[in-house]
Amino acid sequence: MKPRRLVLTLLSALALTSAGLAQAQAVLRIGFFPGPYADQFKRGVQPYLESQGIKVQATEFSNIIQLNTALMDGSLDANVFQNRAFMDSFNTQQKATLVEVLQVPSAPLGVYSAKHKDLKALPNGAKIAVPNDPTSMGRALAFLQLQGLLTLDPAVAPGRATERNVTGNPKNLQLVLLDAPQMPRALPEVDAAAILGNHVLAAGMLLSSALAMEDPAPQYRIILVARQDVAKSDLINKLVTGYKSQEYRRFVETDPKAKGFSRPEYWR
Repeated sequence: MKPRRLVLTLLSALALTSAGLAQAQAVLRIGFFPGPYADQFKRGVQPYLESQGIKVQATEFSNIIQLNTALMDGSLDANVFQNRAFMDSFNTQQKATLVEVLQVPSAPLGVYSAKHKDLKALPNGAKIAVPNDPTSMGRALAFLQLQGLLTLDPAVAPGRATERNVTGNPKNLQLVLLDAPQMPRALPEVDAAAILGNHVLAAGMLLSSALAMEDPAPQYRIILVARQDVAKSDLINKLVTGYKSQEYRRFVETDPKAKGFSRPEYWR
């Protein structure tokens, strides 16, 4: 082979190798808890990422703690399932470095019942289910207080209350502590339940069937989360662009399952 042709052949091979490496690096590994956020991503955001040459590996975890540990150990680049309050608690307990990247449309907490059509109709001694994890419990109790069903100790920081911090209970409500994902199935056994929106939708229920539904405070809105060292990378920036796209917004605003979702600030 002539020297010039050999050089051109080597350059072509090098270019192909470089292109192959670049393509291999364009992989987004993102995690979800089964439910609406995974579905919305796959149908509303993933097509945009793939149009940008990014290969998407979306994984659903049944254990929410694993979603964050997988992010910390590098198995994931990002996840979408938690709110800021949960992330802050995880960072403190695990000495982790997870950061909020973007607020996304969020399914609010609501009070649901299979037995009653109005909160005012709850009988004396009614059983009310609330999530048993600290972050969600504090949120649920604060919402029950807002509905006039309970009074919480004002000395306890907002969102940090537990069943031990109830100081007023005019209807003698019995609080039943349950794992958050199990609460929809427990509705026949209680008078009402304060259920997180993603679990409502995962159970095939409609958010609009709630007796009362919150407008989530900023710390309770669902967020896109990444490790601090990759939060501003090109890959995460493209993920943000996908979530902010008009295509994704149109999908969410026309999806019947998203009726009742709170809207992020950049959509208002």
